[in-house]
Amino acid sequence: MTRLRKNTENGFTLIEVLAGMLIISLGLVLLLPMMVTSMQANDLARGSTEASMLIKDKMEQLKNTDSPVSGSDTVGLVDRIWRVTAVSSNLIQLEVTINWTDRHGLDHTNTVTSYMSTR
Repeated sequence: MTRLRKNTENGFTLIEVLAGMLIISLGLVLLLPMMVTSMQANDLARGSTEASMLIKDKMEQLKNTDSPVSGSDTVGLVDRIWRVTAVSSNLIQLEVTINWTDRHGLDHTNTVTSYMSTR
């Protein structure tokens, strides 16, 4: 009498391992465009944050000056222009504009306007 032996070895076959690797690699390839888009968005956010900080710094300098005047300067690769305009006899408009080019060659501009009373 022949006895049937039950296969007691547990594990994966080569076909199952290859199919799993194919599914994982396909998923990673499909996620690649999302990662590139995320990196570009992070780069734009970094540039925008730096520009906002430069605008804030200049705006604070202008507000802490008794009689601010228009002008411009360059901070690193960023051009900064500020305009001081008399709105009325006791009110001044302060406008600070930042222009920068990102690493992809795209130009960006950020402008903030504020008002200050004259003393």
